[in-house]
Amino acid sequence: MIDRLEDINWFSALGTFQARPGQIALPNLDAWDSARMAWLPTSRDQPDPVHGDALTALLKQAGIAYLPEVMANYKLALHSLRSVPDRLISVAAHDYTPAAIGAALYCVRMASLEMLAQRQGFWCDALALYRDGHWPCGRLADSTLIVY
Repeated sequence: MIDRLEDINWFSALGTFQARPGQIALPNLDAWDSARMAWLPTSRDQPDPVHGDALTALLKQAGIAYLPEVMANYKLALHSLRSVPDRLISVAAHDYTPAAIGAALYCVRMASLEMLAQRQGFWCDALALYRDGHWPCGRLADSTLIVY
């Protein structure tokens, strides 16, 4: 189980991220150039843009029953995300809060799979950004991560 999902202060440090190599920090949503960015998935039905089906195939091949663990972490995150205020992430008429919440839930699921497969990487790193109050929201074509 992923530690302390219920203690994450989701989206509490938006606009304060300090980028490292391979990352771009958005100081505000007005700086957003969504035309160049591919959103990270925001619903469970979207394919994993990082691993594809490799994690689930690896877990199935190893005979690891991953669904109970993934669902337990998902439910903890879902419960914790209920504290996120409505329209927290919005610009004018555009409310990005539902997308951010969906992306966080997707990240928890994928980080769970990475951990179970012992392949901690992109999604575990993204979950660390959520823990710090940021929103890793997309990537550029060269895989540069966009963080708000």
